[in-house]
Amino acid sequence: MNRMIGGPLAAMLALTACASTVREQIYRADAAPVQVAQWTKTAPVALPVRSEDGLALSGYYWPGDPADRDVILFFHGRGSHQGIGARYAEHLAGKGDHVVVVSYRGFGGNPGTPTQAGLVADGRSFVAAARDLVGPDARLFLVGHSLGGAVALHVAATMRVAGVVTLSTFDKLEESAPGGVGLLLPDKWNNLDAVTKIGAPLVMIQGTADDRIDMAQADALFAAARAPAAMLTVPGAGHNPDMTQLGPMVSAAIGAIDSGAMAGYPVALPAGWGVRRK
Repeated sequence: MNRMIGGPLAAMLALTACASTVREQIYRADAAPVQVAQWTKTAPVALPVRSEDGLALSGYYWPGDPADRDVILFFHGRGSHQGIGARYAEHLAGKGDHVVVVSYRGFGGNPGTPTQAGLVADGRSFVAAARDLVGPDARLFLVGHSLGGAVALHVAATMRVAGVVTLSTFDKLEESAPGGVGLLLPDKWNNLDAVTKIGAPLVMIQGTADDRIDMAQADALFAAARAPAAMLTVPGAGHNPDMTQLGPMVSAAIGAIDSGAMAGYPVALPAGWGVRRK
């Protein structure tokens, strides 16, 4: 069961169906303004983005090699903000690719209130901004952790991207709700449906000791994905990504997609890791 929405939320849903209260529990948005220098070794450039409905959002950007057309967009998870996203994404910078840290309404000092439609719209706005930064021939790779993986999947289902990488992402929020209260959720986050609409290659990375997203959910999401796709399993890894370990695998996934070599990804795996491909 997805513990993202267990415990207190189940009890609360039994008493009220107030959408705003439920969403507070779903997103646990950290609204405090972010000082990105506290989260990174090499501070990125500020990237202001206007959402599709006019909100002023604050993301970040590490420029890559001017000749490189690859742009990695990192989507952070629940209860997080773009500073934590930058801490993770920094492990993907400095290798030639341009790296963008996406932020959402209601998180990290941004205006607005989180909703599924709003977060997807914000993700789309950052994709458009990334394409403007690099040019119309940019190759866009969406990398998302947990809820951020859900946002990335739903964005990729509606826009042209080169590839998607998810880290510890659930299958379907509604069905993961405890006690049969899923019907009361105002935001369903049906990733099983979204993943069937993505034409780009998908790489999933899932820890076997994740206490929020279990392997059954990862298996269901992988089964629904279109080929080419790969799922890496990391023995003993929990929910929050260790990017010193996962960063090189994400970068290798992008390289494999770029070169059309998904069938051979990864070339090598650390001891105990598993891989499935299709």
